[in-house]
Amino acid sequence: MSTIEFAIRYLLAIEKKNQDYFTANNLKILDCVHVLGKKLVSVHIINEALPDEIRYEIETMFWRN
Repeated sequence: MSTIEFAIRYLLAIEKKNQDYFTANNLKILDCVHVLGKKLVSVHIINEALPDEIRYEIETMFWRN
């Protein structure tokens, strides 16, 4: 599995874990982030309205500088 595939699978797992939020707001996690790179992947949150818990999960996995 490539690094970008791993990143996307991880993000989809976060979406599944927080399914209530995403369903209630008619969102998909990939609509809320921007994934850059292929071998060295970085994920940037583009939806500032994401709850702190979800932001924290993303930021701890894809360390924010």
